[in-house]
Amino acid sequence: MTHDDATPASGADPIVTALAAVAGVETSYRDIFGKEHEPRASAVTALLGALDLPAATPDQAESSLRTLETERWLRAVPPVSVIRRGQRMGIVLALPSAALTTRHSWRIILEDGTVVKGESASGSFYVAETAVVDGVSMTRASLALRDDLPDGYHTFCLDGQSDNGSQGSLIVAPAASWLPDFMTAGGRVWGINSQLYSVRSHTNWGMGDFADLAVLANHTARLGGDVVGINPVHALFPSKPRDASPYSPSSRLFLNPLYINIEEMPEFPLCPRAQEIMADPAVVRRLKKAQDGDWVDYKAVATLKHDLFDPMFQQFEAHTPLARLKAFEAFVKEGGARLHRFAVFQVLERRLAPKPWRQWPKEYHRCDSPAVEAFAREHDKAVRFHKWLQFEADRQLGAAAKALADGGGRVGLYLDLAVGVNSDGADTWMDPDVYATSARFGAPPDDLGPQGQDWGLPPLNPHTLRQRAYGPFIAMLRANMRHAGALRIDHAMALQHLFWIPPGHQAVDGIYVTYPLDDLMGIVALESHRNKCVVIGEDLGTVPPGFRERMASENILSYRILYFERWENGLLHRPEIYPPLALATASSHDMAPIAGHWEGWDVHLRHKLGLTRADATEAEDLKARADDRAILIGALQDQNLLPTDFPATTAPLSDRDTRALVLACHQFLARTPSRLMLMNLDDLVCETTQVNVPGTVDQYPNWSRRLRVDIETLMSSEYLRTTAEAVLRERRK
Repeated sequence: MTHDDATPASGADPIVTALAAVAGVETSYRDIFGKEHEPRASAVTALLGALDLPAATPDQAESSLRTLETERWLRAVPPVSVIRRGQRMGIVLALPSAALTTRHSWRIILEDGTVVKGESASGSFYVAETAVVDGVSMTRASLALRDDLPDGYHTFCLDGQSDNGSQGSLIVAPAASWLPDFMTAGGRVWGINSQLYSVRSHTNWGMGDFADLAVLANHTARLGGDVVGINPVHALFPSKPRDASPYSPSSRLFLNPLYINIEEMPEFPLCPRAQEIMADPAVVRRLKKAQDGDWVDYKAVATLKHDLFDPMFQQFEAHTPLARLKAFEAFVKEGGARLHRFAVFQVLERRLAPKPWRQWPKEYHRCDSPAVEAFAREHDKAVRFHKWLQFEADRQLGAAAKALADGGGRVGLYLDLAVGVNSDGADTWMDPDVYATSARFGAPPDDLGPQGQDWGLPPLNPHTLRQRAYGPFIAMLRANMRHAGALRIDHAMALQHLFWIPPGHQAVDGIYVTYPLDDLMGIVALESHRNKCVVIGEDLGTVPPGFRERMASENILSYRILYFERWENGLLHRPEIYPPLALATASSHDMAPIAGHWEGWDVHLRHKLGLTRADATEAEDLKARADDRAILIGALQDQNLLPTDFPATTAPLSDRDTRALVLACHQFLARTPSRLMLMNLDDLVCETTQVNVPGTVDQYPNWSRRLRVDIETLMSSEYLRTTAEAVLRERRK
């Protein structure tokens, strides 16, 4: 069976349609403009193939459907069951129908090793569905369990069954994510958000680092702030330092060592070779050039730091104090197999660059292959070196978190979890079966991408993820909540469904794939409580009906941007309209700062780069921006935050008027009932250019623009002090 490219999904073979439904492939969606989209049949078939469900022929489709429909009947105990606190405590089993009337003994091995035993009794099964499988009448039924099971990751074992499918993971999770008591009681806090790499300081080497973060944390706490946010600091690619997007990382489990401050490392003052390098006039010149630049020169920064990392590691190996050595060994033990495999990948990537790992010699394609294990033994010291870099990066990030807590910051660091990883990175190498690497994901058509967006990242396969008892997802949350008082989940709608782009197709042909929302929300809640971490869901763009309501019921804060909070007539919401369970801020990394938005900087650039709708002219878009300026001024004057004679039609503004506008926007947001409110460093510095222009790769130097003002000058300025005082007054009302 073949399909013409133009054939809509509704015209596909009924078997393919049934397969798509069972696989969670959504065969229609409505975009942000309200337009209904139905994917082409060829796109559905290609996407099913990416899910490891071949459907190119009738026989393939029927076989895939049979496999998918019967696999949940083949195991008595599912690979994983997630139960929420407050719900009926039970687990769904698949048993021969005749076996429901017999007693079944079961055991639960709790996370701490304690064993809880039980036995089914009359009325303990609740029938969910029945089917005939290979001539046998089967029933899926819920077995009632004890209500006093603790939250955690347990193992359920059904006695008297064959080894195949007799046990599975049992996750018991809180009813909702964690919130601190003061926030539950209505407390509202504020903080400062930054693109850390863009921070300019007297001490960094041309790129903001964790020492700068500690300075920012210390000053923010001193000014009365409770939270400091940064961009994702995930591990990138050492051999390709210019691939700097924090949202296309090599790994979401580990950190980017370029954020390490060299001079804060304990080995630095003790290492003679490091001091010799720093005294070299050529190094001094290279360092000054990197420090003076207006754009981060990632290659220069990486070269400078790695020239120091190597001798300092030798210093660590030969002369480190016992306490630091013990801390390192404990870190390595805690990191376990994932840290080891990541470090091995770093060594392989450094030696085999610039080739992506799928172009390495075949014996290195799997992290558990004998060849890789032999390579790791042969290069043990290099592997240890990369573990040491992670140890130091983790230490410095933890020190920044401590600086904020010691200053009285009640929330802590606000970290950012990217929605995906680069297909050539460490995470896909370590867990290749979990990623559907032949597909990509993105977003359906919207204002930023009228033809849809292709982010070029491989999606997680929801079926494989469940077979793995969500292990990779759990590890990712733990790694990112480790030093976080709050965690922003980028594109949180991916917990419910993700916009897949099938192999051989463009973003306009994208299709939504459903994810196990209930299970993932439960795991987020469990890790949130264990790490005392507030969760924020970035819910911008095409949001499914009911998703924001579900987030609120889960205690997950919505992500609200000033310019997007409007009525249908275009007027901005008043502060009191904002939801309490939200984070309110003026702009994001994908938008121009307040000053740039006012001037229409982004409008000019998008037209210059051809990133607008074909029917839109620059004059029309600038007129629309002028209307937006008038609406913004009206909203701020309605709150008596700007004088009536504020120059609404003048662009650019004077420095004094720009600072007044920025202050007014932040006072406006501070008046919202939203529990969190963040001011962006870009706005406080009155930057006009944005750090990332969506839809560009080489046309604009994304993720590298540095702040015009150094962090020490800004944080001790009278302007920031008065801004912080004004925001704090509004938050305390």
